[in-house]
Amino acid sequence: MKKIIRSTNDLLLAVLMGGLSIFLLLSKKIITGVENGLGGMWAQASTYIHLLAGILLAMAILQLIYAIDLRGAAEHKKLCIPVSREIAITAAALVLYALLLPVLTFFPCTLALNIVLCATFARKENEGNEEAEAKKMTKKQFGVIVLYSVILTIVLWLLFTQILKCVLP
Repeated sequence: MKKIIRSTNDLLLAVLMGGLSIFLLLSKKIITGVENGLGGMWAQASTYIHLLAGILLAMAILQLIYAIDLRGAAEHKKLCIPVSREIAITAAALVLYALLLPVLTFFPCTLALNIVLCATFARKENEGNEEAEAKKMTKKQFGVIVLYSVILTIVLWLLFTQILKCVLP
């Protein structure tokens, strides 16, 4: 079996993407048939979910084709899942965001998420910079991160509430 699998990571990714896309395509939990009289099928949220699920399924098939080596000429790469501090912080921040969003509303949760993610990846960027003293974030850099996060949160709020007319928590 190992001879036909080029990369176990690619195979696992293809299976997970395919499973998620099939779930989204076949799920009865997706709301369909909302009669609003405007826009036809393009006004339905389910149209976009099914469209994205179809694209995800196509990508999963391409990933599966890439993961399988029918000639058996490629060397097998074992499963290797890299877990870094940045991945853990990002995952924890997104879970907390999803849990706290209904309670604390959009603006404070999104602002905090933006600050945490920007600071996390700025610190990671500082690790590669030899000029940064002791790999720490400066007050100026943190100020820029906060300013950027505030502007980004305002732009997202304006985009969703004013342009797309979405109701945010």
